[in-house]
Amino acid sequence: MKKLILYFSKHVILVNLGIILFILFGSIAALSLSSSFFPERDTQFIVIQATFPGASPEEVEEGVVLKIEESLEGIIGIDRVTSVSSENFGDIRVEILSGTDENAILQEVKNAVDGINSFPAGLEKTVVFKEEAINNVGKIAVTGSVTLTSLKELSEKIEDDLRAFDGISQLRLSGFTEPEIEINVQENDLRKYGITFQDVNRAVAASNIRVTGGTIRGAKTEYTIRVDQRNYYAQGLNNIVIKASPDGSVVRLRDIAQIIDTWSEDTNKAYLNGEPAILITISTTNDEDILDASEYVKSYLEEFNASNETVEAILVDDGVVNLTERIDLLTENGLFGAILVFILLGLFLKIRLAFWVALGIPISFLGMFILATFYGITINVLSLFGMIIVVGILVDDGIVVGENIFQKYEEGMPALQASVQGTLEVLPSIISAILTTVVAFGFFFFIEGQLGEFFSEVAFVVVASLLISLIEVLLFLPAHLAHSKSLKDNGKDKKESKSIQKYVEKGLFYIRDNMYIPFLTFSLNNKALAILSTISILYITISAISGGIIQTTFFPNIEQNTVTATLEMPQGTSERITETKVKQIEAAILKVNEKYRQEGAEVDYVLNVESQIGPGSNKASISVYLAPSEIRSIRSFDIAVDIKDEVGPIPDAKLLSFTSQNPFGKPVSVSLSSNNFAELRSAKTMLKQELNKLEELRDIVDNDNEDQPEVVIRLKEKAYLLGFTIQDVIGQVRSGFFGNEIQRLQRGNNEVKVWVRYDLEDRRDVGNLLDMRIRTTNGGSFPLNELADVEFSTGLVSINHRDGRREIRVDAELSSLDVSATDVLNIIQTSILPIILAQHPSVDYEFEGQVRQTEKTAE
Repeated sequence: MKKLILYFSKHVILVNLGIILFILFGSIAALSLSSSFFPERDTQFIVIQATFPGASPEEVEEGVVLKIEESLEGIIGIDRVTSVSSENFGDIRVEILSGTDENAILQEVKNAVDGINSFPAGLEKTVVFKEEAINNVGKIAVTGSVTLTSLKELSEKIEDDLRAFDGISQLRLSGFTEPEIEINVQENDLRKYGITFQDVNRAVAASNIRVTGGTIRGAKTEYTIRVDQRNYYAQGLNNIVIKASPDGSVVRLRDIAQIIDTWSEDTNKAYLNGEPAILITISTTNDEDILDASEYVKSYLEEFNASNETVEAILVDDGVVNLTERIDLLTENGLFGAILVFILLGLFLKIRLAFWVALGIPISFLGMFILATFYGITINVLSLFGMIIVVGILVDDGIVVGENIFQKYEEGMPALQASVQGTLEVLPSIISAILTTVVAFGFFFFIEGQLGEFFSEVAFVVVASLLISLIEVLLFLPAHLAHSKSLKDNGKDKKESKSIQKYVEKGLFYIRDNMYIPFLTFSLNNKALAILSTISILYITISAISGGIIQTTFFPNIEQNTVTATLEMPQGTSERITETKVKQIEAAILKVNEKYRQEGAEVDYVLNVESQIGPGSNKASISVYLAPSEIRSIRSFDIAVDIKDEVGPIPDAKLLSFTSQNPFGKPVSVSLSSNNFAELRSAKTMLKQELNKLEELRDIVDNDNEDQPEVVIRLKEKAYLLGFTIQDVIGQVRSGFFGNEIQRLQRGNNEVKVWVRYDLEDRRDVGNLLDMRIRTTNGGSFPLNELADVEFSTGLVSINHRDGRREIRVDAELSSLDVSATDVLNIIQTSILPIILAQHPSVDYEFEGQVRQTEKTAE
C-alpha cells in the first residue's frame, strides 16, 4: 500500500486526470439517471380480472374465483393469492415471491387460467396481466361553469395532449360514469303494441348496422355494396322499425321508448371545492422520468389555463413535491457541509488543505453516480436519503488524513514524505472505520420484500460513496497535499500571535488538558468502573425500550401533504343522502382551516378539497390537500384528528375514518380468515369490540361490506302449470330491471353501450316489479305477482379471499403519534387474539399493513 500511495503522490498529473474523468463521467451518469418517487422495483403482483355480467358475488366466487384459485395451487414462486368477488366482477391478485422471474410466473398463471374449461356461460374473456410499478406524477382537477359532457371532452383533450409527451404513458380519468345510449321502455307501451323486450333487442341490433354486401365488378368500374345505417347517438335510433303490421301500421322505437344519450347508472362523481370536476391521474412507469413529466405537466397547465376562460385545470396533487424537497435538502446539506469543512479546517489548519479535504464530497458522489448506472439506481426519495446520510460521513476520514499529514509536516518531514507517512499511520483506522459502516449498511441488501427493494438503494448509495471516498482519501488527497502550498509554507514568517487559529488552538488545548485527559486517565486507572458504566448505560437503554419509555414502531409515521376521509353508508343508501354527508364533512374541513387562521396561521393549511362519490351510491372519499409541511406548524396526522373531531359522529355511517396516508399501509391491520363465514364474521365483530376498548386506537374499520337488501323471487304452482320455468321468469325480469346490452359503439375514444330496459320510473320500487308482465310464447301475459311470491332478504355485496379461505381485514389508526404501534400489536397478539381464536377455532389470523411490509426486517 505504501508503494501505491507513494506512486500517486509523485504523479499528481495522473491524479488530476483521474479527477477529471470522475467529474466527466460522473456528471454524464448523474444527468442520465432517471427520477422516480420510490425506487424502481420488480413486479409484485399478477392480476386476473373476470367480468361476469349479471352475476351475484356468490356466483362469481363459486363459478369463477374458486376455480381460478384452485388452478393456481402448486405453481412455484407464488407467495399468496387474494381475491374479491363482487357483483358482475372478480378480481384475483397473485403476489410473487421476491427474486422470482415474474414473466415465467405470468405465463404459468395464464396457462392455468386458460386451462379451465368449466367457466359458466356468460363469462367474458378473463384478462391476466402484470401490475406494473408506477410513480404518481400528480392529479389534475378540471372544473368550470360548463356541462359534465364539456368537462369530459376537455379532459380527454388534455389526456391526449399529455399522452403525446414521450415521458407520460399512464393517465386515468375519473369523476364520471361511462357514456351510454339508453332505450327506456314502459310497460304500458309494451302491452299496448304487443311488443316484448326481445322484439326491441332484435330490431335495434338488426337495424343499427354498417355492413358490406359484396362487389359489383363492372367492365370499367367496380362498386362496393354497402349498408350504412349505424348511428352513434340516441337521436339517430328514433326511427328504427320495431313492428310492422299487414294493415300498414308501423311501430317505431320512438313510439314505445325514450332514447337518450346519458351516463351509466353506476355512481362515480367528483367535486373540487364543491364544484363538479373531472380528475386526471398522471403516472409514469419505471422507464419514464417523473421530474421531466412533472415539469411538462406544469408548463402545459399554464398554457391551457391561459387559453381557457370558462374552464380551469388545477394541479391539486403534486406527486414530486417530496422528491424536489429532498433534492433541495441534499443540495443545502452538501453546500453547508462543504462550508463547515472550510471553516473548521481553516480554523485549525490551512484553507488550501480544507479545500482538498472538501473536494472528497463531490468526488465520492460522482463516483457513486457512475456505479449507480450499472446498479439501476434512480433519483428518488430513498436514494436521496442515503446521500443525505452519507454526506456528513464523507469528510471525516479526509479530515483525519489531512490533519495527520499536516502534523507530520509541522514535525519537520518533507511534504512528500509527510503525505505518505501521515496516510500510512492512520490507514488501519480509516479502512476499519469505512468497512464497519459498509458492513452495517450492507445488511440492507439481504432484506427481502418491498422494504428490501427500497432500502437496498439507501445501502448502495452509502456503500458506493464510502468506497469511492476510500480511494479519494488514500490516493487522491495525499497526492494533492504533497504538492499543495499548504505544506510549503509553515507560516513562521507570519504574525501568528494575531491569528484566529492561535485562539482556537488555545481553547482546544485547554479542553484537552483540563477535561479530556483527566477523564481518560481516570477511566484507564479504573477500568472495571469504566466497563461497568458502559454496561449500565446499555442496560438502562434496553430497560427504557422494554418499559415503554423509549417507544418503538415497525415503521415511523411519514409526514404527508394529504389527509383522506373515507365514508361508507349502509348498503342501499341513495346517492343524494351520501352526497349530503360529504358536504357536511367538507364544511367541517373549512371550519378547521378557519380555526387555524384564527390561531395565527399565516397561510391556509387546506389548499383544496377533492370529493369523490362512488363506486357505489353509499361510498365516498374526501381528499384534503394541505400546504407543504415546511410552512405548516401542524402535522397532517393532527390535522386528520382535528377534522374528525369537528365532523363528529355521522348517524348510520358504517365507516368513517380520517388518515394521512402511509405508503406501507395501516399501522394496525389484522386479517382474519376461515372457511366458516358465520364464524369468521363473529370473530370480526368480537375483534372490533375489543379494539374499540383500546384508547391507543381510533377509526376501527373492516372490509366486510354490509349485506345488500334483496328481493328473492319464488315461483308459484300456477307458473309451472302455465309452462314457465324460473329461467323464463328471471330472464324477463332481468331484461326489464337490469337491461340487455344489445350493441357497443365506438364513439371517438369511448366505447358506448346501448341498453334496453324499463324507464327509471318503472324501476323505483317493488310495486313496479310485482306489476311487471311476464309474457308467454303465444302472446299471453301475466302479472309477476300472479306467478311468483317475493321475499325480502339480504345478500353479500363482495367476498374476500386469502389463500383460498374467506377473509375479513380489520384496520385501525393510532390515536396519537406518541402511541407505539409495536406495543399495541403486542397487546392484540398476546391478550386479544388468543381469546377470540379459542372461541372460533376455524379462524386464523395474519398481520397486514406496515407489519407485513416490515416483518422480515424485524426478524
